[in-house]
Amino acid sequence: MATASVFLPAIFDCSPFTCYYENESGKPPSDFSPKCLDNPAGSTEKEVSYYTCTRGIVVKEGENITFSNDTFSQVATLLFVTGEEAIHHLFSRETHWEFTFGPLFTVLIFYFFMACWSCGPSISSGLVVPMLYIGALYGRIVGLIMVTLFGVHSTDDIYWAWMDPGAFALIGAASFFGGVSRLTMSLTVIMMEITNDIQFLLPIMVAIMVAKWVGDAFTHPIYHALLEVKCIPFLDSEPVIFHDGKSINLELHSAADAMASPPTVLQCRPTVSELAHVLLDTAYGGFPVVETGPLGNRNEFKGLINRNEICVLLSYESIFERSDAAQDDEVEIPKLDYQTIAVENLENPEVLEECLHQYCEDDKFQHMTVNLKPYVNMSAPCIPSTFSLHRTYIIFRTLGLRHLTVVDHENCVVGMISRKDLMGFKIEESIAPILKRRQEAERNPVEMTNNSGVV
Repeated sequence: MATASVFLPAIFDCSPFTCYYENESGKPPSDFSPKCLDNPAGSTEKEVSYYTCTRGIVVKEGENITFSNDTFSQVATLLFVTGEEAIHHLFSRETHWEFTFGPLFTVLIFYFFMACWSCGPSISSGLVVPMLYIGALYGRIVGLIMVTLFGVHSTDDIYWAWMDPGAFALIGAASFFGGVSRLTMSLTVIMMEITNDIQFLLPIMVAIMVAKWVGDAFTHPIYHALLEVKCIPFLDSEPVIFHDGKSINLELHSAADAMASPPTVLQCRPTVSELAHVLLDTAYGGFPVVETGPLGNRNEFKGLINRNEICVLLSYESIFERSDAAQDDEVEIPKLDYQTIAVENLENPEVLEECLHQYCEDDKFQHMTVNLKPYVNMSAPCIPSTFSLHRTYIIFRTLGLRHLTVVDHENCVVGMISRKDLMGFKIEESIAPILKRRQEAERNPVEMTNNSGVV
């Protein structure tokens, strides 16, 4: 991008430092343009980039008329500075003719594709300034079109004086930012703080809302799209599921329709070999812990334990117990404290994997057990299999869960729901066979016979 920024301004000729109007009485000498000190609509900012353009001279005629043949590069003015300074140039007021269509379109196309390319890599390149920059560019183009069609109006004409390319750049920046990020109220406040001009509150609000509606009609916000690129499951505030072009009411479906079944469960005292096999054979992040209940229910739900906690437990052979040792179920004293168990990342995953293979191959670990009860999350929520799928989604997202256990009427584990199970495409795949069976049943109704005949 830096290389292109150096050579791109060379495509365009140098621009006069200001402009003059055909209906002006005092036209400048040859190759000169008026400084327009007596008409702020034609002024040019002082902080522009000359690039390879030559600096001219200033000729003063009388007290109020000043001419100059200074020239500058419009493209270099937008590309040879930081994004914040370029946005400041685009937002500048009463500089109607400082930028023309050619440079604005060129910088817009170039910067748009560069911004699209830079937002994807795993580097901290930023998105806020590029979004404001791109929006300000096309907003300035729209403002220039309006000024070209309707002319420049002085500040005396209150009704039309707001028609300034800098004002349109502000509205365009707000609209592009709102359409890409889908921010509404917070973005409006941000734009008001940037400009400190309350008269543009209504245009900015309208631009942001229209941009949001248009964006929602086509695709996700950019941050949602980046989450999908990184394969990070993200749940919207409300589930929106379609089947054959029709919206599906998830209140008519139960949690059993979306759960993963049969689940991988762990007993309260599994063998070391069993735990090692579970970690090597599955990639699940959490496992429901069960035990035989007082009514003989073998898989009665007791709590949840996550994968990292099991890995930490298997790293300490001192907590292993022989399966034939006496078990005291009344007193459960953890041998490892909470700080040791609650880790987010394992220190030596390669060493742990070697230990897991050893636990699977060595026969002695088939007779060694680990007591999981002191380390199980007894507060883990669970829902019945008949629970509404829509309310399951809301509870899962509101509580920020990673796993949700599904039980039957006897509190026995029958399934697990993870974040991926509640993704839109996954729910569609899960309920598609159910909807298909319902449609077939509607097309081929069952004939019911009673004493009076066929119904």
